[in-house]
Amino acid sequence: AAASADGVVVKKNQMFQNYHPASQSLDTPPKQGGEFFVRVGLKYVRGLREEVGLKIIGERDKFYSSVDDLIRRVPEINKREIRALSLAGALNFDGTVHRREALWQSELAIQPKGSLFDLGIGNSDLGSSTDESRDVDQTPGFNKSKSQIPNPNSQIESGFLTRMEGLQLVDADLRKTGISIGKHPMAFIRDDMTKLGILSAHQSKYLRKGQVVSVAGAVIIRQRPMTANNVVFITLEDETGFSNFVVMPDMFERFRVVINQSSFLIIRGIFEERGMLKAISFKPLNDLRTEVVSHNFR
Repeated sequence: AAASADGVVVKKNQMFQNYHPASQSLDTPPKQGGEFFVRVGLKYVRGLREEVGLKIIGERDKFYSSVDDLIRRVPEINKREIRALSLAGALNFDGTVHRREALWQSELAIQPKGSLFDLGIGNSDLGSSTDESRDVDQTPGFNKSKSQIPNPNSQIESGFLTRMEGLQLVDADLRKTGISIGKHPMAFIRDDMTKLGILSAHQSKYLRKGQVVSVAGAVIIRQRPMTANNVVFITLEDETGFSNFVVMPDMFERFRVVINQSSFLIIRGIFEERGMLKAISFKPLNDLRTEVVSHNFR
């Protein structure tokens, strides 16, 4: 949000194209007319091993053209990593491949080439249900001589697949990279919250002292400073900003499980000075199931 306010354009995760690999950083390509923009680095893709990320970077002098091309040039990559890159939006090579299609292509491309018997796989292998057999395809360097050869079936049509939209897209971003440039999850249920009389963070800043209101948002901070006599401070985030709550020790103990285990909360509180609300009740917001990274008790 701060970057956007400063005129920085945030780009989605087309991670195999012109970007800095380690973390968020600024690029100024000629095609953008000197305009700064941010690309997200491979570091943020959860489940991608560092050595594989470095190999991908080392091969990017020539742009990757397809999933098959990626597998051929980076044979160390495994199924789990391919799936993570697909769902993170990193395999949109030409700007037209949506995430479900990328996942479809990835699943087909990583499959062993040829028949099961050519690969030496018997009936006992197909019937095995052990963790070892299920996870063998995720082992670094697994059966590279055959299984990592791109599969011609990867070109099978996938037009029946629909794009991820709205909250699904944001959820995939948060689960696979921890960040998203899409709408805040709360924006998708704002109308429902308004109908229930639940305020946004922005609205919670303009209240009268002593006014009792409910505010909903993603829990991004839970903290208990050593000098605060066991008082807990909670910060909620939504598409309009932040709301801050003070939770007295007895209230925290009463709602401990809900406070600690809910990524999204509806908190009822009494408005006090300096924009702080004194929490008096907590309710989990079950309409949203996406993952939120919270800074807890640091």
